[in-house]
Amino acid sequence: MEVITYSSDLVKPSTPTPTNLRFHKLSFTDELAPTIHVPLILYYPPPPKGVTDKLGNISDHLKVSISKTLSDFYLLSGRHIRKLSLIDCNNQGIRYVVGKANVKLSEIIESENGLVANIVNNFLPCEIGEADEIDDPMLSVKVTTFECGGFAIGMCFAHRLSDMGTMCNFISNWASRSNGSYEYENFSPIFNSAVYFPQRGLPELDLRVPRSSLGVKNAVRRVLFKGKVIQEMRKMVGFDANGSRRPSKIQLVVALLWQAFVRMDQENNGQSKASFLIQPVGLRDKTVPELPSNSFGNFWGLATSKLGPGEGDELDFQGFFNILRESIKKRARDCAKILTHGEEGYEVIINPYLEANKNIADSEVNFYLFTCWSKFPFYEADFGYGKPIWSSTGSLPVQNLVIMMDDHEGDGVEAWVHLDENRIKELEQDSHIKAYALM
Repeated sequence: MEVITYSSDLVKPSTPTPTNLRFHKLSFTDELAPTIHVPLILYYPPPPKGVTDKLGNISDHLKVSISKTLSDFYLLSGRHIRKLSLIDCNNQGIRYVVGKANVKLSEIIESENGLVANIVNNFLPCEIGEADEIDDPMLSVKVTTFECGGFAIGMCFAHRLSDMGTMCNFISNWASRSNGSYEYENFSPIFNSAVYFPQRGLPELDLRVPRSSLGVKNAVRRVLFKGKVIQEMRKMVGFDANGSRRPSKIQLVVALLWQAFVRMDQENNGQSKASFLIQPVGLRDKTVPELPSNSFGNFWGLATSKLGPGEGDELDFQGFFNILRESIKKRARDCAKILTHGEEGYEVIINPYLEANKNIADSEVNFYLFTCWSKFPFYEADFGYGKPIWSSTGSLPVQNLVIMMDDHEGDGVEAWVHLDENRIKELEQDSHIKAYALM
């Protein structure tokens, strides 16, 4: 497969940012975010007949509508001044790339899973890596058309400025402008993160992200858990359909993969190392009072789960699930204190970050990051050409990372597992994983 880039330029807001909004201070939750581009790709089938006649060339139409969207989301057109921990909203613009692939979209969607993980980065506008320098755009976009008439919209957001909630609010705004349904009240961002979380000069979460993926030796697999399999996993933890609240499909998948990672470690070393697992948890709907869903910035904390050396070697699947469930329940309880308990509320956010940074640097601890992108409205993003038939992340230059997304049907999970090459091969041969997942 070959993707030819036809153009790459900067798109600025259709309305310049007022001078009184020139500088935006980051919040301390922005300060804590890892230094990386966050990749997301939406894939669209050929538009219905007559749509392109009405809206015009796809890439040109999207370019005009994104320029209008940037007038609302003007921070994305600025640049990060690292030493001052602020965004210079100078209307410099986002990177906008247009390309064409010499394959049909169906060849991507229906290809083998390993191949998918290796090729999707071709639909991204930039390399995934460290993203905090003064010349790094806060957002880059690439529109790639396929031979069949379908297209992909690949996006890379700087995590320094935005979490997935912010990204989805931006996408909804852009899509509504593009399809003609835009209403300011529904999609406008609120720049309130520094009001709730003033700066404290904190270090970011250090995921050891390189500037370039060149020479990085890790492998990525898309591991599929279908809805029917999720139901079987629920029965494994004693779920009664007529009883208590059903277990989260995400926590079931995290438990199964975490157990596999510990089992692989035990088989290689006789006893598993200490294991430390973190899961980002959105804050907007968990604080008291709740924060607006269109709050712009990073509004998330960390739920942590841990095992000492050898502690996971005798645990069954339900044991791993119980540890994770209690971690998430505790995090939800603690989040209620964030806005009302002063310094204690601040510690609810900062202490897990400090613990995570300590463990990620400890060679005696296996550190894992599981991030959940479930329930985000990726499949609702209609730019006027119809809704996407698939969404994906990319292949990141980070090990011991799992990104979990809903499948197109909504009841399954696509887990993008990043490990070193040897452990990916071991995971592929794990009998428990093979029993429940497609790889």
